[in-house]
Order: sequence, then structure tokens, then C-alpha cells
Amino acid sequence: MATTHYELLGLPADASQDEIRAAYRALARRHHPDTQHDVDPATADRSRHTMAALNAAWAILGDPVRREAYDTELGRPAPVARPMGTNGYRGPSWDWQPLHEGFDDPDDLDEEPYGDPPPRRPSDSMVMTPVLLVLLAVGLFFFSTMVGSAGLRTIAILLLPIAGIGFVAAPLFVMVRGRSREG
Repeated sequence: MATTHYELLGLPADASQDEIRAAYRALARRHHPDTQHDVDPATADRSRHTMAALNAAWAILGDPVRREAYDTELGRPAPVARPMGTNGYRGPSWDWQPLHEGFDDPDDLDEEPYGDPPPRRPSDSMVMTPVLLVLLAVGLFFFSTMVGSAGLRTIAILLLPIAGIGFVAAPLFVMVRGRSREG
């Protein structure tokens, strides 16, 4: 009978996370109660108990923090931190360096990394004009329906194509105006 979670999975204590995952999945496929269709009740009961033990082992060994605590409880030394990718350890790599000076300081994250944004110009708000025209048309249409005015309803319907043209024209106007200011 296995005395540790490692022995239950048939692995050495220094097994990688990938090895633990593969062993758990293989044993789970073999012992899961859903795969035990035509077996006697005693075998099905053993499979349920084995699966419960496998799940308990995976809950401990599948989580690096719980695995470290379990290893300490067993009296094993804590594993030495290895570079990323070696033996399944997912800690920081030894050769890690920040991309830019100051990015390792969390207080610097509040600053804009590419300088101040460009100042807003009045022409930038022109892009919102078509949205406002659509809102005006919808509001005017509902108001004309409540009042019963055919003239207001006609104005509301005519505002929609004008707003549609504005959705194309306003951004083009802002782009052309911005390029003329740059050049």
C-alpha cells in the first residue's frame, strides 16, 4: 500500500509537474468509476476509493505551494529554485531583466510610458456629432409619436441619413485637418 502521494502515483519525490500530471491522468483513466462499466460491486468500490486517493494526491502535488508544504511535512528539503522551464518549475528565470529602466518599480506604473498624450482639439469632438444626431433623431421620433406630429417625425427620419453621412465624414475631416497641421 502506498504511504505517500508520490508512491501512490508511482513517482519519485523530485518528479516534475508534467510528470505528476501525466501519472495522475493515466491512473485516473484506469481507475475512474465511469470507466468501470461491467465490474462487480467490490471492484467498483475499490475503484472509487482509489480515485479518491488519486484526487487527494493531485490536490496536493498539483499545486506547487501545497506540494512544498507537503514535502516539508514529509521532512524533505525544499526544492532549489530553478530557472523557468527546467523540471517543470515555473519560477522567475535567473537572467530576467526589466525591459526599460524603472519598470521594476511599481510606483512607476502610474506614469505614462510614452510621454503626455497630445492635447485635445475642438475638431476631435466633431467625431461625436453623428452620435448626437442619432440620439436626437431617436428622441425626436419618440416625442413626435407621443405628440402625434407628422412634421417632427419627418425631421427625425431625415436626421438619420445625415447622421450616417456624418459617421463617415467627421473622422475623415479630423484626419485631414490633423495632417494639414502636421505638414
